[in-house]
Amino acid sequence: MDIQKLVNGYIDWLKQEIVIEKIGEYYEITTPFLDNANDYLQIYIKQIDDEIYFSDDSATLQGLKMNGFEFTPARKERLKKILFQYGISLNGDELIGKSSVSSFAQKKHLFIQAILRIDDMFTISKSRTSSYFLDDIQAFFQKKDIYYSDDVQFIGRSGFYHNYDFLLQRSKTKPERLCKAINVPNKNSMESTLFAWQDTKPARKKDSQLIVLLNDQNRIAKGVVEGFNNYGVKSILWSKRAENISLFTA
Repeated sequence: MDIQKLVNGYIDWLKQEIVIEKIGEYYEITTPFLDNANDYLQIYIKQIDDEIYFSDDSATLQGLKMNGFEFTPARKERLKKILFQYGISLNGDELIGKSSVSSFAQKKHLFIQAILRIDDMFTISKSRTSSYFLDDIQAFFQKKDIYYSDDVQFIGRSGFYHNYDFLLQRSKTKPERLCKAINVPNKNSMESTLFAWQDTKPARKKDSQLIVLLNDQNRIAKGVVEGFNNYGVKSILWSKRAENISLFTA
C-alpha cells in the first residue's frame, strides 16, 4: 500500500471539492464536510491588513438550536472547552477566529475541526438525550482505573496540529495509544480522523496506535469500520468496550 499516494489523493480531492465565492466583504468557502443535517459546511473569511478573520455566520449553533438542542449549563461548559481547545471565540452565536496570513492554513484547519467537533459532540441520539458520549468514556475509564491524559494535541508531518480525546501512556507491555471518540460514525468523521492520524503517525513512536471508539447507539455508516481496519486503526464499538478493555489497560 502506497500510503503517501493515498494521502496525496485525499488532499487533491479536498482541493477539487472546495468552492469559493465572494459575498460582500467576505469570501464564502464551501467545504466537502457535512454537518449533522447533511449540509456542506461553510465558513467565511476576510482580510484586514495582515490579519485573516474567520466566521461561521452563526450557522453551527443556530442550526443546533433550530433542531431543538438546549444549551444546559453542562453543555455550555463543554462548548467553552472545545472553543478554548481550538482557539475559537464566541460572539453571540457566531464562531469567530483570527490568524496571520502566514498561519492561515493551520487556522482554517482548526476552525473547521472546531465546527465539526461541536456539531459531533452535540449530536444526541434519541436514546441518549441526557449524556455525552465523551463523558461516558471518561466515566468508563475512571471506573476501570484506566489512567489517561485528555484533550491532547500533536503536530503532524504537514505542520498542522491535530487533537485527540485521550492519550494512554506507553507501558512495559503496551505502546502509546491515542484515542478518538466518534459520536456520529460516518464517512466524514472517518476520513477526517484517518487524515489526521496519517499526518500524526510519522511524528510519534513507530509502534504508536490509534483507537477509535464508535458510538453504535447512533447509526454507523456502511464502510466506516472496514475503512478504519484497512488503515490499521483499531475501531471499538461502544457496546463492545468491556470485551476490548485490554486495549486500554497498561
